[in-house]
Amino acid sequence: MQSFKKYNLYFLILVYLSGSIGFVLNPEFFQPFTPFTLLLTSIVFLLHQYEVKSFILAYLAVAILGFSAEVIGVQTGLVFGAYHYGAALGAKLLEVPLIISLNWALVITASISIATYFLKQRWSVVLSGALLATVFDVLLEQIAPRLDFWVFDAGMPTLHNYLGWFAIAGFSGFLFYPILRNGAAKPAIIILFLQLIFFISIILFI
Repeated sequence: MQSFKKYNLYFLILVYLSGSIGFVLNPEFFQPFTPFTLLLTSIVFLLHQYEVKSFILAYLAVAILGFSAEVIGVQTGLVFGAYHYGAALGAKLLEVPLIISLNWALVITASISIATYFLKQRWSVVLSGALLATVFDVLLEQIAPRLDFWVFDAGMPTLHNYLGWFAIAGFSGFLFYPILRNGAAKPAIIILFLQLIFFISIILFI
């Protein structure tokens, strides 16, 4: 089992590195694979957890919470500001891509897992994890319009968006802290670092 976990993480690294290069060279070809890459990332991350069943339940709960916030946000503009999704993230429900729910779960649970590795107090973990998730979104917002993920009506997101991210990440982290504090930090660090590499390659070359 350990060797299986190791090799699927190696495979994910290969996927992200090839995707980072591929998006720069031929974004039209690689863009349709985005939802599948996000799904694969979630599967690999979950396979590396110590308490898989309970972590999956918390992961799905955060995914539902994130998706609900997106639906309210897209329909009303109250949560993040006025924005709409493009076609790149695949099938939608209520104008929100289904796969975005897993992105919420991944970013929040990985951020809490990393924060727990360095900190021990509940509030310090929750606040630090929420801040890390929000910083992640700051970078993600730089590439989202370029890749047809989503677009804000005003062009770029305002403070409203980041406060929404911080609040939802903090609420999720606090609510599911008893489970998320046991998350595996190593794969969380690797996965967020891989996504960082992808973001930087898009920002610099597209």
